[in-house]
Amino acid sequence: MLKTYELTDRHFGWDKRPKPASERQILEYLLDRALRSQGVVSLDSVCYLDAKRKPAIRQLIDARMRARRLIPVALEGVERAEHWAAPDRLDTLPLAPGEQVHILSPFDPLIIQRKRLKLFFDYEHRFEAYVPKEKRVLGYFALPALVGDEIVAALDLKADREKRRLLIQRWTWVGHGFARAHKATIEQALHRFEQFQLGA
Repeated sequence: MLKTYELTDRHFGWDKRPKPASERQILEYLLDRALRSQGVVSLDSVCYLDAKRKPAIRQLIDARMRARRLIPVALEGVERAEHWAAPDRLDTLPLAPGEQVHILSPFDPLIIQRKRLKLFFDYEHRFEAYVPKEKRVLGYFALPALVGDEIVAALDLKADREKRRLLIQRWTWVGHGFARAHKATIEQALHRFEQFQLGA
């Protein structure tokens, strides 16, 4: 198979290359992206894997607070970590999370940011693909199941592409309360997940 590549300038039809983003534009983008995807942010969550930008992001947060574009958010039981949100974002929060189910990848940003995951959901996920088989608790590639506002299970799934079906290798309950209460809603979500993954 022969691969061909085009020069960037020709591909985009540029007569002259656009200016690269300034550091200020990058900071604005990082903060806006975190606010859009996370709703409530901390300095750690905005600067995840980018600690060198923390002082500059903090200055930007302080400037937006003075302009009333961000407000501080107090989390119950959290004393030290500061959090912020856009004022209009808090007005749109649902009163009750409902029973919506999300089957999350272990690489989902919600799961990867472990401190944030523990803080918001009181759950610590173990990615065990590199753990010897006999020492695994959740399974090779366990996917957390978020029901409403609680992570209630970790599902180790495997796709049988030949037979076009999803195999449950292990189902581990990690939430509070009765597993039976969530089983039916998770199974429905798994059916949709299977259709999406296998194109069934």
